[in-house]
Amino acid sequence: MNYPFAMFRLARLDSSGVRQLPLNHLPWICICHVSLLGLIYGGTAAWLSRDMLLGPGLLKLTLAGIPVAFLMHAGAALFIWVFLKALSGNTPFLAVYFTIGVAAISLWPAAPFLAILQAPSPPGPAIIIVCGITGLYGLAVTAKMIQHALELSFVRMVTALSVAVLYIGCFLYLWM
Repeated sequence: MNYPFAMFRLARLDSSGVRQLPLNHLPWICICHVSLLGLIYGGTAAWLSRDMLLGPGLLKLTLAGIPVAFLMHAGAALFIWVFLKALSGNTPFLAVYFTIGVAAISLWPAAPFLAILQAPSPPGPAIIIVCGITGLYGLAVTAKMIQHALELSFVRMVTALSVAVLYIGCFLYLWM
C-alpha cells in the first residue's frame, strides 16, 4: 500500500491503511507530519505578526513552529503513553510516539486556527467554532490511530485518551 492511499484512509477515520506501510517508514512519516504541522502553525503565526516583524524575523518565527510542534507532540505522546502503560502494561513509548506523529496529518487544518486563537486580536466566534471542529477531528483520527495501532479495546483507548486530554487541558490552563 502506498503513502497517499494510507493517508486518504486515515483521513476517513480508517487507520488500517497505515498498518500496511513498512515499519521503517513510520519514523520518517512521523517527522514529516510533525514538521509540516509546525511549519503551518509557525507560518500562520508569522503571517499574523508580519506588521511587527521584518525579513529574517518572519522566517525565524515560521521555523520556530517546528520545535514547538515536536515539543507538543512529545509531551502528548508521553502523557498518553503513561496512561496506556497504567491500563495495558506493556505499550512501548516509540509505538505511541510514531502513531501520534503519523496521525498529526489530521491536525494540519487545525494549526492555522490555533495560531489565530493565540493572536493578540480577539478572534471571532466563527474562528473558535472552526478551531474546535478541526481539533475534534484531529483528536478523533488520533484516537482511532492509537486504538488500531496498539490493538486497544475501545474502553481502554477512551479511558487513556480522556485522562490524557483532561490532564493536558489542566496543564495548559495552569500554564496560561
